[in-house]
Amino acid sequence: MLKKFFVIAAGALVALATTAFVVAQDAPKSPTGVKHVVWIGSDGFGAHYVNWDELPNLKKMKENGSWTLHMRSVLPSSSAINWHTMLVGAPSEMHGYRNWNSKEPEIEAIYVNERGYFPDVFRVLRDALPESRLTAVYNWDGIGFCFDKEAADDAVFVEDEMFEGVYNKALEQLDTKPTFAFIYFGQPDHTGHTIGWGTPEYQAMLTKVDEYVGKILQHLEENGMMEDTVVYFTSDHGGSDKGHGEGRLDHMEVPYLVYGKGIKVGEITGATANFDAPATALSILGVEQPQCWRGKPADVLDK
Repeated sequence: MLKKFFVIAAGALVALATTAFVVAQDAPKSPTGVKHVVWIGSDGFGAHYVNWDELPNLKKMKENGSWTLHMRSVLPSSSAINWHTMLVGAPSEMHGYRNWNSKEPEIEAIYVNERGYFPDVFRVLRDALPESRLTAVYNWDGIGFCFDKEAADDAVFVEDEMFEGVYNKALEQLDTKPTFAFIYFGQPDHTGHTIGWGTPEYQAMLTKVDEYVGKILQHLEENGMMEDTVVYFTSDHGGSDKGHGEGRLDHMEVPYLVYGKGIKVGEITGATANFDAPATALSILGVEQPQCWRGKPADVLDK
């Protein structure tokens, strides 16, 4: 009887150890030990207008991380369609958003999850890392229709078309040390539409965007987060004259910069589309992307 007890107990311990091993193996883990990804998005920041000497903070990210000025938007090169594309890791033909101000799919999505959405980066992270903190701050209300806000702990819309309101709310969120934070500035798009892409006023607004990128980087450094954080910077489209949306490179090419822990230094030489951005974020955090995504992680990890 005693022998039988020890056999059963030993079996139970083996089963428990096996279960623990499986859980440990299945738990997502960053390949480089990154704990936080901070995504800074700037609307209408065209790559064709970049002068690195006028953008010292983005230049710092470039010189100490991975970068390209040839990330392409999808067509039409307009706002909601491209922010949605960047947040869901697949082109518009799959997610169904087709217009600059889309609030719902104009064509049926090729796949939806149990909540009726094409899965976005917030939902994928919430499902893979249920205890993680996920936040978004933005000052164009159209962004709120581009992701599943219920997957985020905080999704804060700020009524301030410039920078300070978004910046202040972003610092509040960063102080909670989120796993993933999305920070959206609506400039320089507004200046492009009112005064023109490539004008002195537009170029000055690029410098203003750079200033706030620098403030965010400084805050991350001061609170010790940069030791295990990756920051990346993207835009949705460029433009010309006072508009955008066409199939031409000054409308379609945007900067893509990835900077921080475990990121290698140098230009991203492979073909890069904007739906690669969330795939890169997931790869940095060690999370598998959904089958319906079409983005590929950029070759940025210093393995």
